[in-house]
Amino acid sequence: MLPVPNGVVAAVLTEVTENEKFVVEYRHIAADTNEVQRVSKNVFLLVKFGAGHRAADMQVSNHLTCNACVLDTGKTFIVEDDGSAKLLSEEGVAEWVGTVKYKDEVPSGVAFDGKNIWVAFCENNSLVRLDVSSMREELRVGGREGDKNFNGPCGLFISGKNLYVANKKSKKIWRINANDFSAEEYAETTKPVLGFCHCLQKDIVWFEDGIYEL
Repeated sequence: MLPVPNGVVAAVLTEVTENEKFVVEYRHIAADTNEVQRVSKNVFLLVKFGAGHRAADMQVSNHLTCNACVLDTGKTFIVEDDGSAKLLSEEGVAEWVGTVKYKDEVPSGVAFDGKNIWVAFCENNSLVRLDVSSMREELRVGGREGDKNFNGPCGLFISGKNLYVANKKSKKIWRINANDFSAEEYAETTKPVLGFCHCLQKDIVWFEDGIYEL
C-alpha cells in the first residue's frame, strides 16, 4: 500500500499459478469516494520509486517486496529483501550502496521525514534513523523487548513532523514527533496492522486481508 495525495495505490494478488507464480493487479483507491480503479504497473512504480522509477525497477530483485522511499531531492532509497540497499539519483545512478540491518534483521518499513530516513525493524522492535549525508545510523528508538503498545513496528508514514508507526504485534498505531521524539498512541485496531496512512481527513490501514478505512 502506497499513499498518494487523494488515496492509496496498491498491488493486489489476484492469482497464484500452477507453477507458483504470483499474478497481481495495481489499483488506486480514492479516499473521498472509495472508488477503486485499475492502474498500470508504471503508475505503481512512479509512486514507489519516484521520477527514476524505470531505472529503479531494473535494479531491484522484486519491486513489490522491497522497501523504498523518495527523498525531497528526487533521490530514492531502496532496501531489498536481503538488506542490501541503494540510494539512487533521479537518473537511476547508485550514489551509495550498502547494507541496512539491525541484529541481522532486514527492514520492515522505511520513510523519509524531510531530512532523515527512518527504518523499522519488526522483530527487534526498533526504529533507526539514518543520516542522509553519511547513510549512517544516528538514532535508535525502542529495543528487543516490546510492550503492549510499541511492539512489532513495520509500516511507517510521515505527515509533517509526525511519524506514524503501524505496530503489527500490538495492533496499535503510534505517533512519534520527529523533532522532540515524544510519542503517544494514535489508534488501536482489531487486527495486526501492516501499514497506515492519513489522507483527506481519513485514516487508512492495511491488514493482511485488505485495505480499510479506520
